[in-house]
Amino acid sequence: MPFNERLKEARIAAGYTQEQAADKIGIAKSTLAGYETGSREPSIPTVEKIMQVLSVDANFLYQDGMDNTFASSFSIQEQDHIKKYRSLDSLDKKAIDVLLDTLSKRQSEQAAEFIQLESPMLIPYYGRIVSAGTGQYVFDDIPPEMIEVESNHINMQADFAVGVNGDSMEPTYKDRDVLLIKKQPSVNIGEIGIFMIDGEAFVKEFAGEFLKSHNDKYEDILVTDQTICLGKVVGKHI
Repeated sequence: MPFNERLKEARIAAGYTQEQAADKIGIAKSTLAGYETGSREPSIPTVEKIMQVLSVDANFLYQDGMDNTFASSFSIQEQDHIKKYRSLDSLDKKAIDVLLDTLSKRQSEQAAEFIQLESPMLIPYYGRIVSAGTGQYVFDDIPPEMIEVESNHINMQADFAVGVNGDSMEPTYKDRDVLLIKKQPSVNIGEIGIFMIDGEAFVKEFAGEFLKSHNDKYEDILVTDQTICLGKVVGKHI
């Protein structure tokens, strides 16, 4: 007996008219009628809802389906897996269901991450307002432009980008380099951050009591209570 006939049999056995069953399943009566005549096939979520409403399982609905059109979409190996699944008790079936759900979710997350990494991302860029020298005024009133950067695990940490103005961080960062910044209130010793001092912004390495330049011709800057960390440099836009 094919799926459509078993569906009709299950509906009648449950005591529902087509209209009543369709309403409980959440589909139109004409859609259910199409399932029962075989002119339409339900999606997997709909089949799950049908099984719930009619109190039947996939084994009942599809036990003869391997000889019909439904089975033609499965490989021999897939058909063998289904037969093995049907031979399991309810507890083992539940274990397989949990495993399949976990693997399917992981696969979907990996696919979504891949798509996300393939697409460029846009972040706000505030221009050359961060000093690698004697200081530049911070960017509170500067309207940013949006720049396109490559999507990767490093760049995805960035909240905004700024341009370097000066040479105090050479050779690490040069004048006009575009730095990618993750907003955070502090950085660890040895990390490079963006710091505001008396209304001016600097890019420097945090050295504990001092902000350190990488260019030896510049002196270190003493860290005080007025030193504010605006974020951490996570990369450079190429």
